[in-house]
Amino acid sequence: MSRELPTVRYRPADDEPLSTAIISALSEAKGRDVTEDECVLYDSIDPECLDGLFRQQGGEDTVKVEFSTHDAIVIVWGNGAITIDVQDLEQDPAHS
Repeated sequence: MSRELPTVRYRPADDEPLSTAIISALSEAKGRDVTEDECVLYDSIDPECLDGLFRQQGGEDTVKVEFSTHDAIVIVWGNGAITIDVQDLEQDPAHS
């Protein structure tokens, strides 16, 4: 039986860069400032490309990007508005 991990949902401000919003969402999910971690966002994904992808998407199209970083799964959704879901893998007893 799989256990559903708690998900933190973050909605960035209209003028907030997506890469900054992802760091904020990760920090909220982890309960600490992830900018102090050894792992950086650039190790997992190109933040500038991600920013560009979601800036260019149309309001009617849905874009979904999923990746893992900082021992978490990050899912970025865009369909006119952007939503970031973060699942902290450290909360999963089966994760090592």
